[in-house]
Order: sequence, then structure tokens, then C-alpha cells
Amino acid sequence: MAGGIKHYAGEHPETLAVSDETTTLNWRQLNAKVNQLMRHLHNQGISAGDRISVMATNCTDYAVLSLTAHLGGMSLVPINWHFTADEASYLMSNAGVKALFVGPEQEDVGREAATLAGCGMVCVIGEGLNNALAPISDAEPEWEPPFSSPIFYTSGTTGRPKATRLSQTPTSVPIDAAIDNMKIGAGASGMDEQTVHLTQGPLYHAGPLHNATTTLLIGAVLYIMPRFDPEQSLRMIEAYKITHSMMVPIMFVRLDRLPAVVKAKYDVSSLVATPHIAAPMPIDVKHRMIDWWGPVLSDAYGASEIGVVTRISSEEWMQKPGSVGKPIDSFIINIIDDDGQVMPHGETGIIYMTSLTAVDLEYLDDPGKTAAAHLADKQFTLGDMGWLDEDGYMYLADRRVDMINSGGVNIYPAEIEMTLLAHPAVEDVAVFGIPSEEWGQDVKTAIQLRPGFEASDALTNDILSWIREKIAHYKVPKSIDYHEQLPRYSNGKLHRRVLRDKYW
Repeated sequence: MAGGIKHYAGEHPETLAVSDETTTLNWRQLNAKVNQLMRHLHNQGISAGDRISVMATNCTDYAVLSLTAHLGGMSLVPINWHFTADEASYLMSNAGVKALFVGPEQEDVGREAATLAGCGMVCVIGEGLNNALAPISDAEPEWEPPFSSPIFYTSGTTGRPKATRLSQTPTSVPIDAAIDNMKIGAGASGMDEQTVHLTQGPLYHAGPLHNATTTLLIGAVLYIMPRFDPEQSLRMIEAYKITHSMMVPIMFVRLDRLPAVVKAKYDVSSLVATPHIAAPMPIDVKHRMIDWWGPVLSDAYGASEIGVVTRISSEEWMQKPGSVGKPIDSFIINIIDDDGQVMPHGETGIIYMTSLTAVDLEYLDDPGKTAAAHLADKQFTLGDMGWLDEDGYMYLADRRVDMINSGGVNIYPAEIEMTLLAHPAVEDVAVFGIPSEEWGQDVKTAIQLRPGFEASDALTNDILSWIREKIAHYKVPKSIDYHEQLPRYSNGKLHRRVLRDKYW
């Protein structure tokens, strides 16, 4: 069975399929391990329609689990390996998870979470999984369940995470038909069997997991980086002649800041496409990355809830710097105000989308949140704000919940953050609103300094004087806090609530 990978195992069994540089599987081995794991789960009473979780750092077994769930009709529920037992158990309980696979470093937390959630099966991946599968037959299973897709939990800004399924991934359809659809989608991104893909982001996020799994389902080669490191990224791109890799802006910021001598050491000419997602990229950084890597960068807007909505190539972006592109063929975008009226070009409002296919926004088991994200005519929003120019290119302003209203004027943190990142002392930055008796909210900035700089009143005055020359006065932060490390989700998004909550 095992859908498309059985085909690749038959055509070129000894060819490399997936590697994390510690564990490497060819197509024969990958197909055999997926078959064994599917049979093992079936023996434990876990089969199509059930949900399994993984809580581990990036590794080859993560890809095996994702394929097994997809092809076995089960839903994989990835869990952030930074989570506490309470946080992980909530996801497991909410999703009704029947089996948890954990990395060796996450075993203690995982077992505690499984106990709290009433999950009866816990397996440690790596050697533990290999031992569990050793006596299991690797013959093709006799059953043919429908293809299934993962369930992700949105990080959100308030309350507990909400479950959502990536609606662009086919579900409850025959495996071969689903893989054919994925090949079409991959082809639109320039991926085919000749692709060599490098996963650099955490696999518990939708984008990296979807791209990694798609790479294998279309018969291409997958390399997995356990954790992002800018120089290691360059090393792997050169060593394995990487053609594709999805990244987030903070990765490019860190690559851009490598010493020139380090950048010059590595050949990145094999790259064909490096889409970036999750957050706006500083315009000056993107210019320098295109100068260095060539026109291989592309921006995209979307989310785990719905997939990709807009795209823009490097060539287009050079004409429309800062844009996240035009909607792909299957979406229409409107900018809507609080009264439900369409905003004119250049005016900022809430981004609403209409799908021309079956894609829709749904939060599992939460009809209230689903309804709140929709207008009556089936338009839906992710809560982001932005505008369209006269040519239909979209620009992001910010999350609606992150917008600052000071004296009745809307201020968008992302614009200020991208400006501050150009200051030579700033390594990372977060901008958010704090209470103000006079203005309602004041603009507050939290900064992580680059090595060699120390927090001081003189530095604060220098940064504020510098930014006053670059943005309107009402957007200039009233004050700066300094932090050793700013809280970011591993997908690159700022966790502003951690910084903001203490003021509210």
C-alpha cells in the first residue's frame, strides 16, 4: 500500500529519500518503515479516523510519522516540543489523541502529558521506535484507507489554542488522487522529482511539515535540519545542492548578518526557490538577499488554516517592494472596514478572502470562532490587516489584535519593527501598545541587542533619534525595554502577548 512511496521504492529502492544527517533512509527503507508503523498502530487498535501526536525536534522519524498518518487515514497532531506537560496534554485531550510519539529529550514531559490526557500509547522515536517495529512485517498492508491530513493548533493571542485542519490538503479521498493533487500544487511552486528540499523550520508548524511531506510524496529528496543555524544552512545548501527551502524572515535576517568572509565560503547557486512566510521581511534585508542569492526568493501570504493565498516572485517584488503579492487563481481578496464596506485602493482594513474552490476557514469543534471569522457572503479573515494597490498587489499592515490605537490614530507595529531592524545595534525587536491615560495607548518597544552593544540611556536616545528621522513622529516609541532574548514562536512570529500582558 503506502500510496506513492511504494512506487518510488519499486523504481529506485536504493536512492536516498530522507536524511537528517544522523539517520538516512532510502526509498526501500522508508516504505518498509511506514508499512511497519502502520501495521504496529493497527495492532494497537489505531487506524483510519484516529489521531496520533508527535512531540519531538526535527528528525527523519518525524517524516515517517507524517507519511504514516497521511497514508493510513489518520490525523497527525504535531505538538511544539517546548510545551509543558499541561500545554501538551490539553492538545492531546482536545484532539482525542490515541498515541504519542516523543523525542528522547521530550520523554518525561511527554509521558506526563499522556497520563494527564488519558493517552494509552507512548513511544520514544529513534531507537525506541526501531525496537518496537523490529518484529513487525514490512509487507504492504492489505487495507486502503482514504488519505488524511494533519490537525494543527493555532498559537492565537488569547485563550487556549484552537484546532484547525489544512483545508488545501485533500482529505477522505483515495490516496493516489490526493497525491496527484499534491503534485499539481507542488508543480505550481516549481517542485518535482528532481527537487532537493531542505527543511529548516520546526516540523510542528504547518508550512515546514506540509512542504517536507509533499517533497516525499512527489518522489523528491528531503534533508532535515534539526534546528536552524545560519552557517549550517549555507553548509547544507552547498553540500547537498539544495534546490528548495521554505524559510521565515528572521532566518534571512540572521543569514544577512553573517560576516562577509562566512558568506563567501559557500556556494548557493543550486537554489531554485526559497519562499518565505509567517511575517513581513525588512525591505533592505530582502534586497541584499536577492543580491546575494539571486532572484530565488518569493513571498507568500496564508496560514495553516487555509494554505497559501498570495504569492510574489523576486522580479515582481523588485517592482513592488514590501508586497506579499497577488492572490493565486483560487482566491479573491477584499479589504473591508469595520462596517463591512470594501475599502478603496491604498486604504488599510481587514483582509477578507473568498475561495473559488472548496477551501474554507474552519476551527474544529468551535463554530463560534469559525462564524466570527466569516461575513455573510462566505468571505473569511485570518484577522490580518493590509491594503491593495491599484495593480491588485497586497501589502500587510499587521494583525488586527496587534494594532495600536494612540489618540484615535491606528499604528501598525510591523512597520516600526522593520525600520528598527535596520539600526546597527538591533538584533531583534517587538513593538506593542501599552496603556496611556492621555492617549489610550503608547507605543512601546522591546529590543534584543546585537553582540557588542550594551543597554544604556545614551543608546536609547541614539535609537529614538535615529528612528525619528525615518517615520512619522506619532509612530516613534515612547520608551524602550531591553531583553536578552525576545519571545518568538519557532515559525518566526513574535509572541507579543508575553511582552504586552504585564502592562495590561
